[in-house]
Amino acid sequence: MVGFFLVAEVGAQEAEQRTQAEAAYRRALAHRRAGELEEAARAAEEAIRLWPRHAGAYMTLGAVRRMQNRLEEALGAFEKAVELEPQSREAVAMVGAVLARMGRCEEALQPLRRAIEIERRDLQSWVNLGACLRRLRRLDEAIRVYEQALLVFPDEVELTNNYAVALRQAGRLEEAIAALEQAIERRPEVADLHLNLGIAYRTAGRYAEAARAYEAWRARSDASSDPAPLFDLAYCYERLGRKEEAIKLYRLYQSLVADRDPRGGERAAERLKGLGVR
Repeated sequence: MVGFFLVAEVGAQEAEQRTQAEAAYRRALAHRRAGELEEAARAAEEAIRLWPRHAGAYMTLGAVRRMQNRLEEALGAFEKAVELEPQSREAVAMVGAVLARMGRCEEALQPLRRAIEIERRDLQSWVNLGACLRRLRRLDEAIRVYEQALLVFPDEVELTNNYAVALRQAGRLEEAIAALEQAIERRPEVADLHLNLGIAYRTAGRYAEAARAYEAWRARSDASSDPAPLFDLAYCYERLGRKEEAIKLYRLYQSLVADRDPRGGERAAERLKGLGVR
């Protein structure tokens, strides 16, 4: 009977710990929703201390540390969640996402592919996988990944945009242009599609078409937050012999980058000098 009561007592203690762990986990979720990140992390760590196999607490801890840009800690928490729940698409995907964000793209490939195997409609893992392959300059693989992803998400603008970038980087300019033009027919309001179309046309030396695409981008975005395309647009006008428009844009670009990119300002000054502006 002593043994029976001892087992019962241990079982009751374990049940109480699990109850307390779940309460701490719920507090962690509430703190995270409220934006109270350190409080959320402490509550998640308490849940883990009380019940070390609480995968949800590790996921919450990882999410908080990722939001705080404490990526090594985030990675460790997500890896522990995968160890506890190997079939968790979210946990596997987050391991890949954090590795990608850390620039460890070679390591990120396996978990990202695994996340997609678990759930083909994991859009962000498709995006991250393609981005990692592009960073590794494995462009043919990246293109195949985007083509597979677009079979699942045919109308997803980010995938189409990134697919076109990979095609352009691989030197397949006409295919990149065609993909972007088709996407713009469906979603003309998306500025990045016009921007990448302009880059593709400029790379192909088709400056008039590039200028139109850059102007379409400009009409849909705030150039002050991303002035670099203004330089490219000015260059297109310069190549088209539209000198006054080129000068105006180089000067605008100079004013926007004066405090953040001195080298960019110098490049614009060199172009203006070539146009006879002192």
